[in-house]
Amino acid sequence: MSKRMVILGGGESGVGAALLARQKGYAVFVSDGGPMKENYLQDLQQAGIDFEEGRHTAEKILDADEVMKSPGIP
Repeated sequence: MSKRMVILGGGESGVGAALLARQKGYAVFVSDGGPMKENYLQDLQQAGIDFEEGRHTAEKILDADEVMKSPGIP
């Protein structure tokens, strides 16, 4: 079973981190509290990465083996 990683933030750096984590064998979930740009949504969908926008679901985040905050989040 692969490790579960949650990326907080679905902008350029968050999606880049998610794609890299996926390449490294992680089961990845991206959570963004606001709306995400269409091109980033497409990147995640093409890579088969689950995501949510407009909210953070605590249960999904706390179920991760590792959580990474995107550097784009202040």
